[in-house]
Amino acid sequence: MDLAYELHDLVRTLDRWAERMLKPEGLSYSRYVALVIVCEHPGLTGRDLARGLGVSEPAASGLVRAMLRDGLVENFAPEGAGNIRRLRATDAGHALQKRCAELLGDSLDRNARTIGIDPLHLAGVIRTLHDEVRLVRAATTEEPS
Repeated sequence: MDLAYELHDLVRTLDRWAERMLKPEGLSYSRYVALVIVCEHPGLTGRDLARGLGVSEPAASGLVRAMLRDGLVENFAPEGAGNIRRLRATDAGHALQKRCAELLGDSLDRNARTIGIDPLHLAGVIRTLHDEVRLVRAATTEEPS
């Protein structure tokens, strides 16, 4: 077995599964992730959101427009801020994000428990692995001083 392949395949499976579970809530998985980021980081800009999502600014702008239209986020940039939006989730956005997080998290936690894995322990192992991968990648991509 190849760890990288297995993790990649798991992520693809989870993404497709999340799309199906979120559809009745009126969200795509991309919009859900964008909403999570805005809920966790009030005041971020569209550029910050694009960076967090790993997408282009125009792609993030489309997600922001849809969330603004649906009343999930609001722009609280001061007058004269130009085209820069400062985003925060509305009460409706927070409620939907919480409901969807429980929907997705509870189901995956049940899957882990079914095969005898503690979901909190697994999450910790994944976080530690992710931190190590980021650390190694950052060290190998630094320019020599």
